Amino acid sequence: MSAFGGIKGTIRHALRKRGYHVYRISDEERSQLDAHERHSSARTVPADFGTDLSRLRELKTRYALVQLPVTSHSLWSAKGHSETKPDIGRGGVDLHNFRADSAYVFSYAGADPLAARLRYYLYADAIRRKDSMALLGKLHEDGAFGCVHFEYPGLGRVSRDLLDSVAELNFLHKHLAVLERDDWSVLDIGAGYGRMAHRMLEANPRMKSYSCVDAVPESTFLCELYLRYRRVPDAARVVPLDQVQQTMSSTSYDLAINVHSFAECTFAAIEWWLNQLKSAGVRRLMIVQNDPERFLSTEADGTRRDYRPVLRKLGYELSVREPVLDDPAAQDVMQVKDHMFLFVLA
Repeated sequence: MSAFGGIKGTIRHALRKRGYHVYRISDEERSQLDAHERHSSARTVPADFGTDLSRLRELKTRYALVQLPVTSHSLWSAKGHSETKPDIGRGGVDLHNFRADSAYVFSYAGADPLAARLRYYLYADAIRRKDSMALLGKLHEDGAFGCVHFEYPGLGRVSRDLLDSVAELNFLHKHLAVLERDDWSVLDIGAGYGRMAHRMLEANPRMKSYSCVDAVPESTFLCELYLRYRRVPDAARVVPLDQVQQTMSSTSYDLAINVHSFAECTFAAIEWWLNQLKSAGVRRLMIVQNDPERFLSTEADGTRRDYRPVLRKLGYELSVREPVLDDPAAQDVMQVKDHMFLFVLA
């Protein structure tokens, strides 16, 4: 049996357990489904999205002058290709369609349309069952910037961006009540295009402040544009790398978040960030990663290094650990072993 055949068998089994009958669709039905999915993953660029790259050039110049460990990248270093499609991260990034399948989002865009649709259904169903704050009914997905999305009766339109955000926000609210906070400041390290800032402030626009920082100029550029496009509350701000230390020394942060970016950084970069958190007195740190046990960096030569000893040395103790997906069938089908960790400064 092929690997894909095995995936389909697993999907069928998982769906049968939930009372769904799986049958082979006709050629006409497949044609309709293919047309729908081509529309769902269209490379959408909003008409009012800025195309002036002068700000990106300015940020790249400024970042090149920063002499810190975080500017020595192992994965996120631009290797060319073109100015609007830099070859950074795994898979590169199209600055006009950065929410498509890219270094920022692994969306299964290359999968068979039917398999992708079934995968996303299982993912959305698993997230819905742990969505105690009913965020799937409050947060919205419009498919902008090439975002791959699917629609289901009773679930509406979902994407990897939305589903991951719902899981992470439920975790943070369960343990820290973040959706009720109006006096908290959050620091997002490795904020990318600003996904978590958008979703958290969409869920709780009363939050005191939310700072996005990233050591990659393309990410800072996109984050500025994306948060402006989403019209997020004034609480959100994007801090360029050369202003991070000054901002952290003058701001009291209640929570720091790192979603998948530490695993794409060097050990020296991670150690620098963690030392900044300790110096700033940030007591709570959420880390999301796809390894349920080990906390590993990615070095320039491709080797991995355990940074858990740095957390221990600085006094960050593990308080809570939880999988993004509780359903083993959904974990298997989506190949998502991601876990969310909450560390507290002793």
